Formats: sequence, structure tokens, C-alpha cells
Amino acid sequence: MWVGCRMGSRLTSSILPHPSIPTIIQSAGVHHHMESKNLRRFLGIERSNKAKANRNTHHNERMFRKMRGRKTVLLELPDDVEQRRLDALTPNKLRTEMLKKGINPYREVQPRLWQESQVTFQSLYGVVDPYVKSEDSLPWGTNLEGLKAKANYDIRGQDMLQSVQHKWHNYKSGTSRIKKKEGFEKFDTNTFGPSADLIYEEAHLALMTRNVKELHGLITEHAYAKMWPDVSEGSIMWRLVERIEPSRVVSVRVTDNPYKSGNDIAQITVRMHLKQILAVFDRFGHLMLGSETEPRTTLEYVVFENHIAVVDGKWRLHDKVYPRWVNRKEPAHFTMEIS
Repeated sequence: MWVGCRMGSRLTSSILPHPSIPTIIQSAGVHHHMESKNLRRFLGIERSNKAKANRNTHHNERMFRKMRGRKTVLLELPDDVEQRRLDALTPNKLRTEMLKKGINPYREVQPRLWQESQVTFQSLYGVVDPYVKSEDSLPWGTNLEGLKAKANYDIRGQDMLQSVQHKWHNYKSGTSRIKKKEGFEKFDTNTFGPSADLIYEEAHLALMTRNVKELHGLITEHAYAKMWPDVSEGSIMWRLVERIEPSRVVSVRVTDNPYKSGNDIAQITVRMHLKQILAVFDRFGHLMLGSETEPRTTLEYVVFENHIAVVDGKWRLHDKVYPRWVNRKEPAHFTMEIS
């Protein structure tokens, strides 16, 4: 009896010795009727049908092995057993273990000390020109060459030379550059004194009440770093008693940050002759500086700053300048807790 079965590509029939147990034998056929006459197609190097993949893919594996390698990510998993063993070692044994592996325990294992600081481009971290003209009157009838010659011989001539240069820079590097900015065309240093008095008073009141939101609008980032520690670790009491003389501008400077960027920042130094009460207390409530009842007469040169490169810039308290003829303030008396 002849029984035939088809499975896969092509099967041949066989003579069955018993009708209930058939025998199936698979023949070696081809994928396409043309592959039997073309060895390259039979091996899979060439495709018989361009729309289908090759039956033998070893040729494509050689072509695209680099692309497949770029898709593979090798992850180095930590050895938990080894890490637990290292954690159990003493410092001396751990140092020896690192030296065996070629690791310098004094350089590569030591943590770095990062020093991060705030960076801003709307304010300067300092005063552009801290020079302040002397309170004594200077003769202005001499020419610049005569002043240079006299400056080589005595300090008086050097002060006269700096005063002449300071007055010229007030206009060239100060007032004239401010008036070129939008919104500052009518800027006048003679009318800036009352505005500076108002900013000075509101800034100290906001500092005394710890009003941080209002304080940032009245002082710069540079002044905040100097003034805020007085109230963060203690408290102050401030009150204005009298203005002995009207405040007036003694210096005007404009610079750009970064250099030659057009981001102009103006600084104005104002002379303030005041009578005020200031008392600084530590965190225990002990008096460190000043007095709560006794007013003191102070002569201060306060620097105000404005980011004039933008339209919405406003004047803020920035720093103070201490000329050599002004008496330095007395140091604070610190209270320390001895355990």
C-alpha cells in the first residue's frame, strides 16, 4: 500500500510494512525553483525575492555587526559580596587593598570640597572706584602737567592730581554714560540725594523687621551678604534721629559686566552726615555694638547701584566706602558660650 504525506517543503512516499504505522521521510528541497541552479542564491548571499529576507542570514550578520554592537550597552554591575568585604576591613587593611589594585587612597578616594557661589550679572561684587575726594578745599587753578610734577614730590600734590582725574571721570565714565540709557535722559546728580535718603532708611527698617522680600528690592546681593548675618544670628535696633547736612553725590561710575558686553551697571557714592541710633545684639540678647538710647553722629559714604542696561532697573544700596580721613567704626564685642 502506498501512502504519501506532505510536510515542510516536499516529502516522498514510502512502502509501509504495516498499514497502521506510516513512515515519513523529508527530502532536501529548495526555497525557490531557481536556487537549485544558482549556488549564491542557495547559500543566501543573493536574494531570490527582494521583498523577503534571506534564508541564510550569515551574510547580513557580517555586514551589520558593527551597527548591532552600537545598540548594545554593557553595564558593569556592582559586586555586593566584594563591597561588603571591603566595608568590613579596617582602614589600614583597606588602604593596603587599594594599593594592590593600583588606587591611590590619598588622592582618588578623598572627596572633593566644592566651593559654589552665587553669580549674577545685574550687580557687581564690590565698588568700581572707592576713591573719595578729600574734605579739604583744593586749588583748581593749576594745569594737569603741574599737578603731575607736584605729585612726584609730596602727598598733597598726589591728592590734587587724583581730585582732578576723579572729577573728569565723574562726567566721562559716569554721568554722560547714564544719560545715554533709556529712561535716564534727565538724570541729575543734584536731585539724587533725597532718593538715596529714602532707600537708606527703608533698607534699614526692612532689615530690622527681617522683611526679606522688601529687603531684596532695596539692597543688592553684595550688600545682602554683609547685612543679613546681623539679624540671622541676632537682632538690630535702628532709628534715624536727624539729618545734619543734605546728602550729596560725590562720585559717579558706570562699568559693564562682563567687560565690553554692554551690560552697564552704574554706581553712585553719596555723602551722608546723619545722627542715628544703632544697637546690634547677639543671639542671647546681649549688646554687641552701639546704644539703644544714645544717638551718634556719623559721616558715611554710601554706594548705590543700578542695573541701567535694563529699563526696569532701580537704585539699591550696595556698599560703603571708608576714606582714610574717616574714623573707623569700633569693633563689635562678641559673646561666646564656654561649655
